[in-house]
Amino acid sequence: MFGIIGAMEIETDGLIAGLTDKRETEIGAYKFVKGKLCGKDIVVCRCGIGKVFSATAAALMINNFSVSGIINIGVAGGVKPLKQGDIVIAERTIQHDYDATADGLPMGQVHGFDSPYFGCDRAIVGQLSEIITRLGYKYKVGTIASGDCFVSDNEKSATIARMFDASAFDMESAAINQVCEVWNVGFASLRAISDNGDDSAVKSFYEFVTEAAKKAIEIITEFIASFG
Repeated sequence: MFGIIGAMEIETDGLIAGLTDKRETEIGAYKFVKGKLCGKDIVVCRCGIGKVFSATAAALMINNFSVSGIINIGVAGGVKPLKQGDIVIAERTIQHDYDATADGLPMGQVHGFDSPYFGCDRAIVGQLSEIITRLGYKYKVGTIASGDCFVSDNEKSATIARMFDASAFDMESAAINQVCEVWNVGFASLRAISDNGDDSAVKSFYEFVTEAAKKAIEIITEFIASFG
């Protein structure tokens, strides 16, 4: 069974609406909705924005629902020439704001791991790529850099892209990926680009988030129908 995590209601409500045989489970402040999508069991959680919220949701999901894989869906800022509506699938993620350089680690590398980057499940990434190609959407497979900040200026977005070879930036993917790595659960992140993380990012994000989220939900629905 796959678990799907999105940060905001707008990223998960459409998916939950399409479930049948729904059953809600509340664990602390989190609500998990288990049901069937395309005849297959999945569990969906709106985790909240940021690394702590998302990592906690992933750990609870793994421990309470025995998921074999987790996909993080939603929207993200994208590095030009990516445009609004384009898709980024993570082949790896990194926490761009994790700084243990004073302890001798490269920027972004979390203590206890051998690399700054967390790899994503190749089978899931490959299947998502096939689906997006079939649907005719423009997409890129690349690095998603996560941090507890809304990237909204040209200098910061350019710095993140340069330092980490990032194609997109969000506030959850790498945190969930770290949890999945600890528990040996497959992970992938599917992000629809809502803005370019530049000086107009705040306005662009809220103007486009609904359309971007719908596209991500369409893709994940096709994935659930065809995976396995």
